[in-house]
Amino acid sequence: MKNIPYQPQNFEKKWQEYWDMEKTYKSEISNQKSDNKQYVLAMFPYPSGAGLHVGHVRVYTGTDVTARFYRMSGRSVLHPMGFDAFGLPAENAAIKAKKNPMDMVPEHIETFKKQMKSLGLSYDWDREFSTTDPSYYKWTQWLFIQFYKMGLLYKKDTPINYCPVCKTGLAEEEVLPNGTHERCGNKITKKDLPQWIFKITKYADRLLADLKDLDWPEGILAMQRNWIGKKEGVIIHHKVDGMNIQLDTFSAYPAWLFADTFIVIAPEHPSVQKLVKGTQYEKEALNFIEEHKQMTQQEILSGNFEKKGVFTGKYALDPFNNNRKMPIWLANFALMDFGTGIIRCSAHDIRDYEFAQKYKIELDEVVDRVDKKIPVNAHDNSGTLKNSGPFSGRKIDQKLIKDVLDWVEETKIGKREVSYHLRDWIFSRQRYWGEPIPMIYCQKCQWQPVAEKDLPVKLPYVKSYEPTESGESPLSTIKEWVNTDCPKCGQPAKRETDTMPNWAGSCWYFLAFPFWNKESQSRVFHSSGSPGQAGFPSRSKQTFSTPSLASWAQQFKKSSNWLPVDRYLGGAEHAVLHLLYARFWVKALYDLKLLNFKEPFLKLSNVGMILAEDHRKMSKSWGNVINPDDVIKEYGADALRIYEMFMAPFSTEIPWSTEALQGAYRFVKRVWEIYQKIYGQSGSRTSEVGERSGKTSEVKLMAKLNKTIKKVTSDIPQVKFNTSIAAMMEFLNEWESASAKASANKGKMPLSKENAKKFLQILAPFAPFLSEEIWKTVFEEKQSIHLSSWPKVEGETAEEQIIIPVQVMGRLRDTITIQSSKRSDQKFIEELALKSEKVKKYLTTKPKKTIYVPGKIINFIT
Repeated sequence: MKNIPYQPQNFEKKWQEYWDMEKTYKSEISNQKSDNKQYVLAMFPYPSGAGLHVGHVRVYTGTDVTARFYRMSGRSVLHPMGFDAFGLPAENAAIKAKKNPMDMVPEHIETFKKQMKSLGLSYDWDREFSTTDPSYYKWTQWLFIQFYKMGLLYKKDTPINYCPVCKTGLAEEEVLPNGTHERCGNKITKKDLPQWIFKITKYADRLLADLKDLDWPEGILAMQRNWIGKKEGVIIHHKVDGMNIQLDTFSAYPAWLFADTFIVIAPEHPSVQKLVKGTQYEKEALNFIEEHKQMTQQEILSGNFEKKGVFTGKYALDPFNNNRKMPIWLANFALMDFGTGIIRCSAHDIRDYEFAQKYKIELDEVVDRVDKKIPVNAHDNSGTLKNSGPFSGRKIDQKLIKDVLDWVEETKIGKREVSYHLRDWIFSRQRYWGEPIPMIYCQKCQWQPVAEKDLPVKLPYVKSYEPTESGESPLSTIKEWVNTDCPKCGQPAKRETDTMPNWAGSCWYFLAFPFWNKESQSRVFHSSGSPGQAGFPSRSKQTFSTPSLASWAQQFKKSSNWLPVDRYLGGAEHAVLHLLYARFWVKALYDLKLLNFKEPFLKLSNVGMILAEDHRKMSKSWGNVINPDDVIKEYGADALRIYEMFMAPFSTEIPWSTEALQGAYRFVKRVWEIYQKIYGQSGSRTSEVGERSGKTSEVKLMAKLNKTIKKVTSDIPQVKFNTSIAAMMEFLNEWESASAKASANKGKMPLSKENAKKFLQILAPFAPFLSEEIWKTVFEEKQSIHLSSWPKVEGETAEEQIIIPVQVMGRLRDTITIQSSKRSDQKFIEELALKSEKVKKYLTTKPKKTIYVPGKIINFIT
């Protein structure tokens, strides 16, 4: 009978529908111990109109391989998917299309789901939700209220990063080092606006300390440490000559304080106006302040700008050097948000040194130079002090630094202080497409949270929602929505019109999946423009319709067995955004006794970016984007999955290669063909292992299979997908070779059906469609391969076995196979070799001598 050709388009759709209908990947957990569960999660996507790209395919296939492996290994697996659909990208796309996001986002979600199913991703779709579902964001709003009651949220006028193109305020983490918006790429300015602010700095020490308990890439841990930026130093008090003003400076390098000769102050510091008022430098200083407003904190931290300053005309008195006068300068590199916003400067900081050289400011040095061209850098904290008062002649070490700090406090010229780079989180956005902030302002009662029974505060469906020029949210123009009653006194009041940032929904979505179930609920798309609910799922049967402490506790009780997330996969670009914010929310929820764990993600793996074939970032404007739909249409989903898992180590950036993709296609095609040829209807006569196949060939192939099973079993949990596939490719080569030899010798095949199934099972997480098709049609198994038990290593692996040639008088007469552990046991090997009938034929008497090279060869001399 003719072999069936490999045509994945003929069966991939069939298995998508079968898995959906049978709910093959439904998550179940009941009375399970926590060590038997695996919560495997990828960072959920923003559903853009462009659909999935090949970068999505890489990370989602990675989590899918992991989830499938643990499911087959007998674990209870939660592998869900949802959509992070609020935020600027969706709103800007909708404005461009002249539509409401409520009309566009559901369509984009359906496109994403269709693509994900075409990839064979094993999600439990009953747990799917979008952050834009009112039944989801009512909980986001409820959590906001809990944080407000806890004292973690406050509102005040504050200078913020402002994107004039997107017309909204931004958190520091959303501004790139070059001073541009991380979403749109446009230059950021500063603007004073009333903002809701999260006290994330209250958790700085805990966010820093608990990093030690996480199994995360060191690069991500370092980024969080640096962003939190804890520095232990000293505050020094200075009087201003001729004025009744005290300036407090911060220094993280107390050993070098005697070297400081001038002071710089952040242009936005409140003392600046007093310092320059009435001086000849006032006009220049005020112009400098306005110019400085265009710079962002991220831009300043990058250091990639010209260092500029303006003299204030005033001097501070230096308590370290007999009150000598220190000129006070405005400087564009001084950060108001670091320390006190005022810095003592010296020759021992390269930035300060260059600034002083530029403006001809006098400098001193307290450690002799090593390089005659430049002063020693204080950041090295090494050398022997000179001109340093009571500390002259002492070597800089931890003991000296402590002594300096003690002396500063004893003399009352300053005090110990801890400073952080981390700033409180600006949480307001002056845009339409976000969760409405559930707060109401009453002239009598001030800010009051919305009553729980009135949640969610639904986003109104409107035709016009473009951002305003005033900096106010477009919701502020919808009077019938804004005007309401105070929940406390019942008098007329107004709703908060700012919305939450797109990070709000992703701060806790991983907590929602375990209790979320939309079974018996339908996704209803609107056609009439119904306000508030347009385009989103009807959740009328959702349990716990009213958020409350009691309902949260009940939901958490039934879902807590799943939490926290065991394995989290995603991009490194979220290191100081989503990952930091999620950690903060979990710690706050722990303090509220709403959770019983302190960290959301126990193990984190990063995925490397896939570049275009021309080694540039994929972009529509460059015409180099690879569409996964096109790849699947030509090569099938399994070939795409195998290629993306094999292309490089998972965290490595790699350019796309069509040639390598074709290699992956050839691999899955060869797998298909060997199963069809040997175990299909045309090959059923030769599918059993027979004596004529050669015992050595059979043993070697089984040892190789065991080695491959062991390798893949070890590699998948370590996210070593590429080496897993390499091992399977290597086994296929040997299997094909052994089968070809058996066929040429008219022998039977060297691998039984049962052992052939084992290879198919370890391939299944990577190539789910092909493996299911062969499992069901060739082997006629009833249960899905993806619910079968992961194969165990039975017998020796290739590394554990050694084949030793046996010679008589220097001529090869037979071979013996031994365990590697027996290689040094000459007596055992002699006895085994002498049992061979082939060897006995040439030994008429007892050997006079035996030559044995351990693990290599044995030779009997007669």
